[in-house]
Amino acid sequence: MTKTKIHKDEVDWLISVYKTSNEEELQNESLEKLLNYGLNETQIEERFRKIKTEKDELNAFEKAWKTQEERNQFEKYTFIEKVKIFLFGPYKLFKFFDSGLTELKESNYKIKFRQRLTLLISGTVFWIALGVAIFQYYEYKRMQEIEKVDITDWENNRIEKNE
Repeated sequence: MTKTKIHKDEVDWLISVYKTSNEEELQNESLEKLLNYGLNETQIEERFRKIKTEKDELNAFEKAWKTQEERNQFEKYTFIEKVKIFLFGPYKLFKFFDSGLTELKESNYKIKFRQRLTLLISGTVFWIALGVAIFQYYEYKRMQEIEKVDITDWENNRIEKNE
C-alpha cells in the first residue's frame, strides 16, 4: 500500500482500540500502526485522555472507516499479487469456492474487484487451455508411437494362416 495522509479520526480510533481492546493481538497491531505514524507512548496517553466518550470513539471509527473505504476505491494489486491470482486463484476458487470478490465489493475495492475478476477468468481459461494442450500433445505423441510400430510380421503371419 502506498503512503497515505494521516487522518486525525483514524489515529483517534487506533488509540481507542489500543487502550480499550481486550485482545492482545489487536492492541499490538494498533500500537504498531500508531508508532509507524510517529506517535510515542506519551502522545498516545495525551490523545487518549482527550477522547472521553464512546460517542467520540464511534464518530472517530465511522470517519476512519469512510476514509479507508475512499482509499480502498483506488487501490490496485501489485504485479506479484496479480501473478499469484492468475496462477493460483482458479485453484483456490474451485477447491474452496472462494473467489474473494465479495470481500472486495463490500470493502469498496473497485479497481481490485475488476482486476481480480479479470485475473480469475483469464487464469481459469489459461489452465483449461493448458490442460487441453497437454492432452492433445500426448495424444499426438501416442499416435506417432502407434504409427511407428512395424506390423509387417503380424500381417505376414495373418496372411499365411489364412491360406
